[in-house]
Amino acid sequence: MKGVKSSILVVSLWVLSFLAILAVGLAHNTLAQLHLASYFQDRLKTYYLALAGIERGIIELKADRTPNWDSLGEEWSSSEELFKEIPLGDGYITLSHQWEGEMPESQNGGEPEEITLYGLVDESSRININRVPSEVLRSMLENIAAIDQDTAADIASAIVDWRDRDVVVSPGGAENAYYQSLKMPYPCKNGSFQIPEELLLVKGMTPEIFSKIAGLITLYGEGKVNINTADWRVWRALGLSSELAQEIVEFRRGEDGVYGTEDDNIFKTVGEIRNIGPLSTEEAQEISRLISLNVLTVRSDVFRINSTGILKKGRRNLQRNIVCVVRRSAGKPAQILYWHEN
Repeated sequence: MKGVKSSILVVSLWVLSFLAILAVGLAHNTLAQLHLASYFQDRLKTYYLALAGIERGIIELKADRTPNWDSLGEEWSSSEELFKEIPLGDGYITLSHQWEGEMPESQNGGEPEEITLYGLVDESSRININRVPSEVLRSMLENIAAIDQDTAADIASAIVDWRDRDVVVSPGGAENAYYQSLKMPYPCKNGSFQIPEELLLVKGMTPEIFSKIAGLITLYGEGKVNINTADWRVWRALGLSSELAQEIVEFRRGEDGVYGTEDDNIFKTVGEIRNIGPLSTEEAQEISRLISLNVLTVRSDVFRINSTGILKKGRRNLQRNIVCVVRRSAGKPAQILYWHEN
């Protein structure tokens, strides 16, 4: 009888131990599931915070107070009040971008200073590699990537051959025969660039050259550069001398040297760029050459929005980022041209 009671006790202890282990396991599993559910919930919150930032940027664009021109002095370009750490629920949103200041080559070793601005980016402040003529591509490669004239001309021709739809080889350029002859062949696209990195497939382009021009190029817009928003490096890429490029950006800032103040000078027509002050014969010729190329404008329709949603979680913050490119048009919803989340 004692043996039976002992066996029952042992079995009971084993059952209790098993149930205890099972309970602990279930508790751990439940806790892990709760943490996972909380994580996904927080991720969803940060996503909608970032999405709200995109909508805020679009609303500001559609409230354009100067429909005939766009300049860096406007609120969409830089406004901490509108775009920096805007509270929303238990988080906040920030619209910002890194901007390389307008510093001439004689300062800072030729490297522009990078600062954070709170606002949107005008895509027409950059050079559209899908639209600009070969001459602009060549001057960008010469003045920004610092390569010799002949090499710059060949790469510019190869870029044009890559994006045009014909099979005629430009002088120094390349069409399908060249790319098919490579050790690892691929076809010449004969179509528009879809991502900037696609330039690395073009004959003559190297990672080093690409890294120097990557911050100046875009794939969006009509192919004209907004003279109210282009920075010093873009003017240099367009072929202007360092001194003339600096004159233009200093003129735009006005006497106080600060954008967004009453003394800002805004170009309301392309021709007004000649009004920056006394010009030498060479400077007047440089500006006339650019105007004749029909690559300048004073307004923009395509903008880049970099929105970050941040959720406060005790001592740490969770964040989600959305980058998109939008085209605005009067009386119509904004058109999304590019969208990336991380």
